[in-house]
Amino acid sequence: LVRVLGVPTYVLPTPSAIVAKIFLDRAIIFAQLGVTLFEIVTGYALASVVGFCLGVVIVYSNAFRRGVLPLIVASQTIPVIAIAPVLVIWFGYNDVPRILITALVAFFPLTVSIVTGLQATELEFINFFRSLNANGLQIFLKLRLPAALPNIFAGLKVASTLAVIGATISEWVGASAGLGYLMSQDSAQINTTRVFASLVVLGLCGMAFFAIVGLFERLFMPWIYGRFNLRRLIGR
Repeated sequence: LVRVLGVPTYVLPTPSAIVAKIFLDRAIIFAQLGVTLFEIVTGYALASVVGFCLGVVIVYSNAFRRGVLPLIVASQTIPVIAIAPVLVIWFGYNDVPRILITALVAFFPLTVSIVTGLQATELEFINFFRSLNANGLQIFLKLRLPAALPNIFAGLKVASTLAVIGATISEWVGASAGLGYLMSQDSAQINTTRVFASLVVLGLCGMAFFAIVGLFERLFMPWIYGRFNLRRLIGR
């Protein structure tokens, strides 16, 4: 359609032009991708740890749930793009604000999924474990956590895509490197082809990240997906 309708390249480039731009500017694009990937992985890891800890405390502490959960929900109503300049003022022009923004975007669905999964354990099973003299830690590790894994991995999958979005948004404010920064610069220079090239690379990274989380899901939940055979997966 771009060719038939004669759409200018600066408005919408052809797919072949985008692929060619990825190849021609691969040194620049993939150098900036390395910066963005560091922010994605670090922010995602931070969101996972904080989300898991918050989720467990929310489930096991009624006072904490009543006092903190409403604040967590309220924090999600504030646009992240509005928080970014404040974080830059607090922490400076370095990786810390961008990692925090990535974590802020990703941690909420993960926390909600963990809380939902841990609370979904039926009371009859908990009472059965107690009748076998299982302590609280054993009930958590052998019953509640395995039962909550489907919800947890659902949250991890959603968070994996949101981490890519969060890292890109964070680079629009107070960044000097990264694919988001490169897209911002290219947009100002009307280099639309490279903007789309960066978008394609980001999209592929998001899909790969999602697939990796799905791989771990199959690895940690063999009772749902069947026995996971890593050797068969890699063709040995």
